[in-house]
Amino acid sequence: MVSNPHSPILIDGEPMLWVEPLRHDGVRNVTPKHLLNTNGSAVFNNREVQHESGTEKKVASFLKAQPGVVEVRSQFKTVEYHDQDGVLHKHTIDYCVRDASGRWEAVAVKQEKKRAEVEAVFKGMLPEYRDRFHKLTVMTEQDVPWWVVRNADSILFYRELHDDHHVNTLMDELQQRGKVKVCFYQMYTPGVDRPSRTTAIWRLIDLGHLKPAPGLINELTWFTVEI
Repeated sequence: MVSNPHSPILIDGEPMLWVEPLRHDGVRNVTPKHLLNTNGSAVFNNREVQHESGTEKKVASFLKAQPGVVEVRSQFKTVEYHDQDGVLHKHTIDYCVRDASGRWEAVAVKQEKKRAEVEAVFKGMLPEYRDRFHKLTVMTEQDVPWWVVRNADSILFYRELHDDHHVNTLMDELQQRGKVKVCFYQMYTPGVDRPSRTTAIWRLIDLGHLKPAPGLINELTWFTVEI
């Protein structure tokens, strides 16, 4: 069966709420997951996103949680580049990221000790490939410490759960208070369902209306309010 999010599966003539996501559809697939590796996949905006290392998995979470990102494609494009000796090579981009304005970013994931190798690939990339991307980025394990990944995973989790009513209610409260700074726990209000308020807080973080101080976000985190 061909994956198509616009053609839901029918049971007794009624469409299912779940729709099979589009496949990875990259130039190559990661090897199957087993106990000795971290290969696997997740789904973002109805499309499979693969990873073949722990760092790639962390980077994928970070990318998916970025504001304005609408598509993340794994192993999607192969580009050509010249090395320092002028020899032509091919390189497969780990992640191609598209934002809401249609701009594409190429993201290469490597160990920090190999950062220079990938930077050389981008530097030597042929113009016809370079022109496809608005931005070229190298990411290593140093760019995705554990707290960055935890924050990103929370943003993605609460993004799926948020309710616009609770989000708008919290925005109104923050505007009425007129505060430039607010702590996470200060946004809980008597009479407001705590889980719904927590979800609303994370949604405002996701939307960029609450700018957190660096570090793991918890109930003692301070935010700059931008509404």
